[in-house]
Amino acid sequence: MKTLALVVASFCIAGAAMAQNAPAPAPAAPAAGAAAPADAAGATCQTSIGPKNLHGAALTSAATKCCKDAATAAKLHGAAATSFVKKCVSDVAPPAAPAGKKS
Repeated sequence: MKTLALVVASFCIAGAAMAQNAPAPAPAAPAAGAAAPADAAGATCQTSIGPKNLHGAALTSAATKCCKDAATAAKLHGAAATSFVKKCVSDVAPPAAPAGKKS
């Protein structure tokens, strides 16, 4: 129960910290809903890593570094930072198909 309360409190603090940042520029096409902070960081990392044409472990490593930097900039710590980085990396570098299985 203590852990659950700690996780909820850290998300509330992270949300308050995100609310203090300047708003992101409006997207070109209207979106159905507001993007989550990890989605915004994922998009930023994707555009900075994209021109490098990375694949596999190199892409995952670069995405992890970029997302950790974004979490640090957002002043996230502990479970909030871990969750943020995991979501951001999955947005930038989707998991590869299992090796050995062909359709």
